[in-house]
Amino acid sequence: MSDLTPVETWRAAVLGYWTGLDLQAAKQGQATGVKDTGNRAAVTGGKQMDAMQEAVAKLWRDNPDVTLEVRTKGHNNLPAYFRPVKNWDLLVLYRGSLIAAMEFKSQRGPSFGNNFNNRTEEALGLAADSQMAVERGLFGKLKPWFGFVMLVERAPDSLREVKVPKNMPFKADPIFEGASYIGRYKIFFERMVKEGNYDAVALLTAEAGNEEFVEPSVSLSLANLEAAIRARIAYIKTLPDDVFDELTH
Repeated sequence: MSDLTPVETWRAAVLGYWTGLDLQAAKQGQATGVKDTGNRAAVTGGKQMDAMQEAVAKLWRDNPDVTLEVRTKGHNNLPAYFRPVKNWDLLVLYRGSLIAAMEFKSQRGPSFGNNFNNRTEEALGLAADSQMAVERGLFGKLKPWFGFVMLVERAPDSLREVKVPKNMPFKADPIFEGASYIGRYKIFFERMVKEGNYDAVALLTAEAGNEEFVEPSVSLSLANLEAAIRARIAYIKTLPDDVFDELTH
């Protein structure tokens, strides 16, 4: 029998996303009396992924044999290479050293095209900055584990085929022909993991207001993410303290 997190926990986290959006839309602007228009009022609030973030944080906290410091609140800044710092959504530390860093992002309609470009550019930039920081030794000798969780609304516009421009001087990669925006996310994150930009990614899709979710790729599933997190914890747990200290200082 699998000892992975029950699917009900993940469903509750997905539902918490939609509930969080509703709460954010209601609260946003209370202090100033000015609200963003449309869905932007919810998205700019910044708390809509808290339930998913806490479900993942629990994976890092729950191993009885090693006590990891998991930070999800406040400023979780890390040094970067192309900029001074990057504020991550989740940090994991052990004996004062960085073990893992994770980012949590989401996208809902109606502007799937523009937001897809924004989200992928953010993920690309974060990966490039983080990998260069690793190569320049800003995190010590022990390479941190980098993870990403992405939740995308399943809607007609995110599921329909998106045409690839034909008037380019060079042809686009044929893999994108016929792909929807969700399909493009699948290709994007599979390649980011394959090329070592992230150690593990979970890509979830769900209809607005619905706890039921669909995972477009087994390699980007929650089960795969959880297994990767547990493998990282097992590695840290196995290292003798003196070896760990030498690796990280």
